[in-house]
Amino acid sequence: MKEVSQNNLIKLADEALTKNKLNQAQSYLLEALRLGHKWEIVEKLCNIFLQKKEPFQAYRLIKEEPDLFSNQKIYDLYVKILQKCHFYIEARELSNLAGLSISEKVKPVSMPEQQKIIKNFRTIAKPTEKEYLELYKLDMENFVNFAQSLLLDPTLDFAIRLSLCEDLVKLGYDKEMSVLVLGKKEGFIPKETSLFEKDTLYHEVVMSIADYYQKDPTKLLMMLNEAKIAMGMLYPKLHTYISNPDAFAHDLRTYIEKKDGGENKELLGKIYSYLNYEKN
Repeated sequence: MKEVSQNNLIKLADEALTKNKLNQAQSYLLEALRLGHKWEIVEKLCNIFLQKKEPFQAYRLIKEEPDLFSNQKIYDLYVKILQKCHFYIEARELSNLAGLSISEKVKPVSMPEQQKIIKNFRTIAKPTEKEYLELYKLDMENFVNFAQSLLLDPTLDFAIRLSLCEDLVKLGYDKEMSVLVLGKKEGFIPKETSLFEKDTLYHEVVMSIADYYQKDPTKLLMMLNEAKIAMGMLYPKLHTYISNPDAFAHDLRTYIEKKDGGENKELLGKIYSYLNYEKN
């Protein structure tokens, strides 16, 4: 029955498209998508968003596709969307990580527009995902230079700092960058750095916490989130600040539950002090 309703909505959308009623077709397709995933629906929606000059909406939709790189049709539309979004930095990342030669197909925006993006970003205290992704429209030189200036900004939100570091890692940038970690200037080479959640140390801490809370799923989720935040504050210098993952996992637990962080008490105190400062 659900499939019949879905097919009906697709048919209504197609009829609306023949009359160039994009908004009506979009409504039908969004309702059809709520009934279950179908590439046919996603493809039609993405093309409607592109026709309406809303490429970011198409980008968010196609990024959820599991066959983004294995299905040629999906991949071709993805590249088209990157072109329309001018997400040059993402194209460069894909070229580096997956050996996909698409960076020459995706162009950054004009230099005046890049300067405007940089200027606007500096005025935003807590950038949204969409506002952060505007930085993907920069060319390589402007992205790296702007990232470097932001990484030394003591008021920068830690989540943005982490995202910038990871983007530099994905780009395979091979020169040393500077970053503030707990207020201290540190150096790192992105090409020689692991992505945050792929770092072995991160995995060891997470596994230690998971083992301890395996019979208490509510606390497990809470503590995994705390671990992600605490270690995110230390990225990309996790190995500089954490020498014993099991001890760190244990001390994080006791710090959260009893304010007793054992041998990591001073480090954890600094982490949460900076987190509270950022919240205020």
